[in-house]
Amino acid sequence: MESAHAEMMDETFPPEIQALPKVEMPVDGVTGYCLQSQDKQVVFFRFDEGVSFPDHTHCEQRGMIIDGEMIIEIDGQSNLYQAGDTYHVPEGVRHRASFTQPTTLIDMSDAPDRYTVHG
Repeated sequence: MESAHAEMMDETFPPEIQALPKVEMPVDGVTGYCLQSQDKQVVFFRFDEGVSFPDHTHCEQRGMIIDGEMIIEIDGQSNLYQAGDTYHVPEGVRHRASFTQPTTLIDMSDAPDRYTVHG
């Protein structure tokens, strides 16, 4: 029996995206499919409601919310991002994120090894 999360993924991304390698994530409730080049990674993410990431830093990151919403605190300032909104996290800036509902987004990093991929 498939989980509700797996069924949501099937409706969210076409088979061509689902065929991409998955990224390894340190928390449950996240699925990501990765495209990468020599200098970038693009990940098609699906986050379950309630997923959150504590304060952290990394390379520059940009993205767009496809559906759902993300609350991201960047350098102490919280903002709500919803479908159609774009976000930017500068390199080395402390931030955290949480998802109050199932959320789909496309995320791009300036490092080809930002996430470990498998598959």
